[in-house]
Amino acid sequence: MLKVKIRYLFSTGCLTLLFAPCLFAQINGTKSTQELIERVLPGSSSNFLLENIPSEKGKDVYEILSCEKKIVLRGNSPLSLAMAFNIYLREVALTNYDWQTTKPLYLNKLPLPKNKIHRICSAQERFFNNTCTFGYTFPYWGWEKWERFIDWMAMNGINRPLMQGGQEAVWLKVWESLGMSQEQVCAYFSAPAHLPWHRMSNMDRWGGPLPLSYINGQKELQKKLLKRCRELEMKPILSAFAGHVPAELKKLFPNTKISTIKPGWGGMDSVYTTCFLDPTEPLFTEIQHRFLTIQQEIYGTDHLYSADPFNEITPPSWEPDFLASVSKTIYESMSKTDANTVWYQMSWTFYYDTEHWTQPRLAAMVNAVPKGKLVFLDYVCEEEEYFRKSQNFQGAPFIWCYLGNFGGNTHLVAPVNKVMNRLKSISENNTCIGVGSTLEGINVNSMIYEMVLETPWLGQNIKIDNFIQKYADRRSGNKNKHVQGAWKMLVDKVLIDSAVAIWNHSIIFQVSPVTNLKNRFWSTNPDVPYDNKDLLKVIQMLTKAGQSTKKTDAYQFDIVNFTRQMLGNYGLTLYAKMMEAYQKKDLNGFKTTSMNFLTLGYEIDTLLGTRHEFLLGNWLADAINTGQSTAEKMYYERDAREIITTWHKAGGGLTDYSNRQWNGLMRSYYLPRWNEFILRLESSIKTGNEFDPKNFAQWCTQFEQNWVDNTNETFAEKPVRNAVLTSIKLIKKYQKEISSNP
Repeated sequence: MLKVKIRYLFSTGCLTLLFAPCLFAQINGTKSTQELIERVLPGSSSNFLLENIPSEKGKDVYEILSCEKKIVLRGNSPLSLAMAFNIYLREVALTNYDWQTTKPLYLNKLPLPKNKIHRICSAQERFFNNTCTFGYTFPYWGWEKWERFIDWMAMNGINRPLMQGGQEAVWLKVWESLGMSQEQVCAYFSAPAHLPWHRMSNMDRWGGPLPLSYINGQKELQKKLLKRCRELEMKPILSAFAGHVPAELKKLFPNTKISTIKPGWGGMDSVYTTCFLDPTEPLFTEIQHRFLTIQQEIYGTDHLYSADPFNEITPPSWEPDFLASVSKTIYESMSKTDANTVWYQMSWTFYYDTEHWTQPRLAAMVNAVPKGKLVFLDYVCEEEEYFRKSQNFQGAPFIWCYLGNFGGNTHLVAPVNKVMNRLKSISENNTCIGVGSTLEGINVNSMIYEMVLETPWLGQNIKIDNFIQKYADRRSGNKNKHVQGAWKMLVDKVLIDSAVAIWNHSIIFQVSPVTNLKNRFWSTNPDVPYDNKDLLKVIQMLTKAGQSTKKTDAYQFDIVNFTRQMLGNYGLTLYAKMMEAYQKKDLNGFKTTSMNFLTLGYEIDTLLGTRHEFLLGNWLADAINTGQSTAEKMYYERDAREIITTWHKAGGGLTDYSNRQWNGLMRSYYLPRWNEFILRLESSIKTGNEFDPKNFAQWCTQFEQNWVDNTNETFAEKPVRNAVLTSIKLIKKYQKEISSNP
């Protein structure tokens, strides 16, 4: 092999450019990135020469060039090489490999780079994931999906992935070592999709007991995930103890100060309330030591730990001295077991409750930890850059993060210009050590997340129009003026800065029906902050692309994605007409408008069924396939149904928080509520009896609970119908109506 390589390099005439670096790379290891390339682009890895180069001024760097029919990727680490490979795909091959990919890429040809690309990353750390993502996206993922996603993270340069799975296997050993039985511990845990909020001490026991088979399965999966992350030289952030303990410890340690947290989080009953161990108790440090020791034995460590002591809950005391003792004890208990500890904490707590989290209280927590040992995730910088109001987190290092969605909501929203401008403005902040994303669910608005992660590599001269044009090119697979124009208009007219990326997005069909939207439940807001006619123009421009473009998977997703949002927006107009007819007691008008409304809803469901990204069946199948017995399969499916609908109990405080526009979910959950609502309003018009909203709300509560409990209904796991033709059919049907409505 070595002789062949040397002979090849002499024959190319590229000896001075490539010989020493290529030979050096071949014998010193780029194996993990080479294997990644083979997974993403099977049979093509031999077309790439991977070379190690040194970092530049301590910063990550990559290069892309060609030499005699070979594509040369250079980087200072496996991640830089993976990023170089991704940029080659994006900017040279004009193809897209994003987090929604379900299979490898197959390209007819691999074009050579015409010019050398050389880029340096200004962000030392690139963070990704959110504690909540492990409930809204990951709870039932297996190795196959995780493997593709880790490849995607590597190809986007992420070096600080939050990896919180598998920790229940550690906690099981810890709590058993302190006197609890296995049955007690499993009952203390929540169901899989609800574990993030148990981990953040918002609730205990919801959906428990957690099956032991799930705990063991996640342990083995986490081992594989961390191994792959480390092969690519990521440094995964694992969990640490932040004070949350089982109530059973009060009996086991009766002389220890354990406080019960104020009940009622998310509208939950007090039986699910959590407990907090006073940091001055010696048991605090002992639990931390046991947890980190066992975690290191099972999973190893990169010395990075996540701990969030008071996420959306009230501390036992607001006194700065107490808060400082919490922070001091968490860090010192970590560092006694791992002297190289760095603690990561999300800033959502402080943004969420500015009334109580005053700057003196934040300062008390920050100053109790040695400088550089506590890193804050500035959690929702598209809405508020918290570092600007906290004196750069009182001097602590932080990572600028884009959140972008709550609950995995599938709304089309992304304040692109605002995010780009804010990213460019932080480069001079010497306590900002990186960028990242704290999204609650993936597979939503991927473009802006890719932009956030790529921007630190592009320098201060990056123009949003240039970025969007390149993005459009890889969505179409060529330089198509119609696709470029559609994406530019989308960013200019639809993905506007005034559209809030978080907070209760929905279309009207996902709203629990009301006669006046002012009375809607807080978790669903169907308001459209832009002119829906502009989104129609974007889609019409997109349809002008040629047949070769329409065959690309990315284009097919985009036209479905934009069309389902446009039709969902138009549903608000039909709702207004329906309610106008109801208020006038116009029976014929109401029948016509309500039929139009429901028809549109079912048509959206059909459209969603053309793409795998929008299938309820996939979500439920992952849950069902996790089970090892019929009882477990039913248990996991129910949990998966619950988190995206009622969240906890039907009629509770979080119903529809995690609403999604999914095929199957539309027709079996959202639309039946509207159908019943319409029948009752029609009866009201006919009989003259007033519509009873309380009685209807009771019906909805029972219907929603029945939907969660019904694990017999099946849904499509694979797309049906042609995505482009189905979209165009609906565009033609509704474009005149949408164009003529104000």
